[in-house]
Amino acid sequence: MLEQTQYTDIWANDNYLQFMYERLILMRELLSEQGSIYLHCDWHKSHQLRFLLDEVFGEANFVNEIVWKYNWASTVKKKFSQKHDTIFWYAKHPDNWIFNLDELREPYTEAQLKGYKRDARGYYTLDASGKKWYAHPKGQLPSDLFEIGIISRSAKERQNYPTQKPEALIERIIKASSNEDSIVLDCFVGSGTTAVVAEKLGRRWIVSDINKGAIHTTMKRIQKLGETQ
Repeated sequence: MLEQTQYTDIWANDNYLQFMYERLILMRELLSEQGSIYLHCDWHKSHQLRFLLDEVFGEANFVNEIVWKYNWASTVKKKFSQKHDTIFWYAKHPDNWIFNLDELREPYTEAQLKGYKRDARGYYTLDASGKKWYAHPKGQLPSDLFEIGIISRSAKERQNYPTQKPEALIERIIKASSNEDSIVLDCFVGSGTTAVVAEKLGRRWIVSDINKGAIHTTMKRIQKLGETQ
């Protein structure tokens, strides 16, 4: 058990960081030995939360800093428009996490395949010795840049919940770091997207939120999902 009292006063001047620190300690204890945690944040607190995550999970357990890039209208004229959020990925133990690579491969673009030749096995290039190097049939390796648009006003998944995340974003994370027998936990479920996506992917899940509106929204989405399956 991580000794919480050792750091009791570190975040005393910031109620939010103290709040997050205590919950991260609990979430670390709840993770399986192959478990991962993904923490989403914007530019306001990302630098402080990264330091906090290092304290709780250990620097050696940091896996990726993911940039979620989206496009939306902005009227900012005195600085660069903020059009990305950050997602920090930490594992319970170093080199012992689930990562389903082939679930995440992305199609090659026409520009990337320009100059490649093709045979019955697929696209390939030749090295100086004449050896064939084939492009992976399932696509290229995924990067830490997630280009996923925000939810449009006309989207069926839209709940008009202020912190709602796109299903495509949560789907990529769940596919990456869980198997069919895994349990997905979201302690700040908000609009219920994690529960909906986990259910669609056949994962077991546990979600919670202190906001009664979040629980109500989540229950309605899960009930509606059950009616359409």
